[in-house]
Amino acid sequence: MLDQEITAKKRCLIIVNPCAGRRKGLRALPKIHRFFDENGYSVIDHVTASRGDGQAFAEAAEGFDMILCVGGDGTLNEVITGVLRSGKNTPVGYIPAGSTNDFARSLGIPYKPMKAAKQILSEPPMKLDIGYYGDRYFTYVASFGIFTRTSYSAPQKLKNVIGHLAYILHGIREVVHVHPVEAEVTTEDGTTSRERFIFGSFSNSTSFGGVLRLNPADVDFSDGRFEVMLIRPPKTPRQLSRCLRALRKGKPYDSEQITFFRSEKVTMRFPSGDAPFSLDGEYAAGKDEIEIGVLHRPVTMLGCRPKRPSAGEIPSEDPKVPCF
Repeated sequence: MLDQEITAKKRCLIIVNPCAGRRKGLRALPKIHRFFDENGYSVIDHVTASRGDGQAFAEAAEGFDMILCVGGDGTLNEVITGVLRSGKNTPVGYIPAGSTNDFARSLGIPYKPMKAAKQILSEPPMKLDIGYYGDRYFTYVASFGIFTRTSYSAPQKLKNVIGHLAYILHGIREVVHVHPVEAEVTTEDGTTSRERFIFGSFSNSTSFGGVLRLNPADVDFSDGRFEVMLIRPPKTPRQLSRCLRALRKGKPYDSEQITFFRSEKVTMRFPSGDAPFSLDGEYAAGKDEIEIGVLHRPVTMLGCRPKRPSAGEIPSEDPKVPCF
């Protein structure tokens, strides 16, 4: 009888990053495990020991009804990459336990582990777009330029102690030493422009880097396109002020220094070859030429409750050809 009861249970794999945040996820693991066990799941835990473990565990997972990621955005990237490389469409749940949890904020996932766990079982599944940078995947943002290095170079101990403020403090160093990057941008319709930028992002999120935001009315997580933001160096104090104000309000289209558009695919060429990227906070080597694009809805996410635009939030214009 007991064997039949165990067989009838669904199977849940929990992948935990023990170093994320202040080890919040690891401390909450017994409660999370018990909660899903009490709700009809046979639960197996895997605790990561090094970078790449999350991807390996997810890729090798067989016969699971869901995979839960307990960690930061970088751990979620590993888990989703593993699911994609496995060729399966195992639903993924996210219990955020990192320092900034940008993507959790965008998807309306609670920061408290047990609230996030309960929401995984109460909300309908959501199909999610995933980005690619060459042969690598990113869940919510690929970026270059200012603040990019901060996301992967801020020490983990510092992030654990003071959270996303660590990103801001660590990023101040980059502001002082910022150097514009020359880049050639080719959009999916063949339009090409060559300019100098201090920052570029390709995102599917309303928040990234612990600093930058987009209006929820401008972001659709499943439309097969991402939001592209390219920032040119301000030439005057007035341009700098307008640029900062637009970024603070989450309205990049309000600054003449910012090009903002949506696209399925963009090709970037860097004459200097010296433009490292950050993919969901993890380092990616710069390339002379790289294609950045979107996979349309390949992942099923659980527990999402993204903010819906209110009546007063009007999406930006959606030009077919970006105006550089």
